[in-house]
Amino acid sequence: MAFIVGQLHRACLLALLAPTLVACRPAQQSPPPVARYLVTDSPIDVGVGTGLCLAVDPLDEHGIWWWQPGATGCASRSTGPGVFHATEGRVSRPTLGVPTAVDFRLGTHSTTRPFIDVRLVVEDGSIRALDTGARVTLQRRDDLEVPDVPAAGRR
Repeated sequence: MAFIVGQLHRACLLALLAPTLVACRPAQQSPPPVARYLVTDSPIDVGVGTGLCLAVDPLDEHGIWWWQPGATGCASRSTGPGVFHATEGRVSRPTLGVPTAVDFRLGTHSTTRPFIDVRLVVEDGSIRALDTGARVTLQRRDDLEVPDVPAAGRR
């Protein structure tokens, strides 16, 4: 009889501990979330000035921002405050295997040419300016908090 009671106690103990052991085991790690913005590693020649730094939110149809590079290139800025949301910006919907089209209107300081239309394509980890052929690599970034660090001579 004592043997049967002992077996029952062990069975009850295992039945009570089993859910705890399952709940305490390490959970499978999910992949880290993908950063929201695609940002140029270096300034890209868009046909006016010395080049712009760009950020694209591929999931926002108006998600394009620009700034002039600072002392550390596109990791900082020399314009602001903050980065500029592009005028008339358009980003095509991302489709597997199809490059993402990006375009916006950029104001200039010219009376004869007050703006240019900038047309770009995001593909294979880079962005290419259609009018100049310039191409730069992209990196992912969680935010657009780009520090103001003017380039030498721009303070």
